[in-house]
Amino acid sequence: MNNLPLEPANGAGQPFEVFPDVKSFSAAIKNAFGVDEDLAPVLELNTDFSQVTSQYLLMNIKEYNNPRPDNLIFMTEDKVFVCSQNTPTPIMIKEFEDVMEKSFGKSTIIAFLVINQIMDKLTQYLETLGKGVRKQEEEFNHDAYRALSLEFERYSDRVDELYNLIIGLQERRYKQIQTQYIVFDYRVLIAEIQTLQTRSRRRLNYLKDLRQDHEMRTTEELNHKIVRMNDILKKLTSITVILMLPTLIASHFGMNFLHMPELRIGWVYPAVIIGQVVIMVVFFIIFKKIEWL
Repeated sequence: MNNLPLEPANGAGQPFEVFPDVKSFSAAIKNAFGVDEDLAPVLELNTDFSQVTSQYLLMNIKEYNNPRPDNLIFMTEDKVFVCSQNTPTPIMIKEFEDVMEKSFGKSTIIAFLVINQIMDKLTQYLETLGKGVRKQEEEFNHDAYRALSLEFERYSDRVDELYNLIIGLQERRYKQIQTQYIVFDYRVLIAEIQTLQTRSRRRLNYLKDLRQDHEMRTTEELNHKIVRMNDILKKLTSITVILMLPTLIASHFGMNFLHMPELRIGWVYPAVIIGQVVIMVVFFIIFKKIEWL
């Protein structure tokens, strides 16, 4: 079993132990307490997990956007086993050395410090999501929007779940975590995660506003193009009508029939020319009046 015992700052009490993998973690709690837990189903869950008995509390706190999202903590009154990338450092523990000496003090502090580090990473990741929002401000992209909004939804779900866990711990649902020892620290933690919830929702709403603005601009551009197309069609229709009647008259005189008496009348040709011009002018005035030209 590969573990890294960390002695409390004052050297008193049992050390809490850190394990690099789930296998060694499971073997340790089995050897020390006879607890034979199959952790594979726990690791497959997408939510936090807790199992409590009168002797121990086993928790797995899920972390967001991490290839190794699991933070396993096994806690008894005087001993703590941890399998997590967020293991507290001796410097962190030293700040709470007086609490570590109390009953369930060690489990209270270790759980708090692990959660606090998860909170820090969630805060950092929100800044990464914020950069994605700023890119959408500069140049909106539908595919990027869908991916980013989905990421925000998942992130918000994880923050909400962690918030519920912290509230449950503050209400002292488990005797292994006595939050009354560090009331102020938990109040700060709750204030921070509430701020994360607010900021996350605000940015998601702003991202949705960006989409609406983009859709409005796109609609306006499309409407403008449609208006221009209608103007062009009106002009083409007007020109077609203006030329159609004179063309119809001209085509009449182009027909070859045996009896066409108007061909023998001398004033017909200039009359036809004048009639064509008059028709064209009349229709031009009409279309100009209705603003088709």
